[in-house]
Amino acid sequence: MMGWTPSRSIMLSRVCIVLCTLAYLAVVIGCPFAVEGYIAVSASQAEGNEQWFILSVYLCAAPVGMILWKLHRLMRNISRLDIFTGDNISCLRWISWMCFAVAAVALVSAVYYIFWLVIAGCMAFMGLLIRVIKNVFERAREIKEENDFTI
Repeated sequence: MMGWTPSRSIMLSRVCIVLCTLAYLAVVIGCPFAVEGYIAVSASQAEGNEQWFILSVYLCAAPVGMILWKLHRLMRNISRLDIFTGDNISCLRWISWMCFAVAAVALVSAVYYIFWLVIAGCMAFMGLLIRVIKNVFERAREIKEENDFTI
């Protein structure tokens, strides 16, 4: 078996982003049908709240779309060996704020369907992780700039 290389890892990440984007588009297009099907097969708390459920999904769609776009840009930059750049730091900042936006929508949506609390917690935690990574990138960029000016 061939060894795992950084370029293969980047390619895998890019393929996963494309697959997630396709899944995202399927959810956005099929949301009303998916919600209807979910409620039909489960005796859940969401029954009678179909419109709220669909609204929650669509309110999350914009930030999730932005996350996917910024991930695509981030991986494009990394594949070009542009790592500790202002553009990447900006992408990470956007991704973290969009995670927090989804968490906020999910937290409010927990009023009618308690499972949204799980999504809110996961997205808030993801936003926090991305913020930490962004801070590491910022510090690494500062160190890189200092080293570039050192003779």
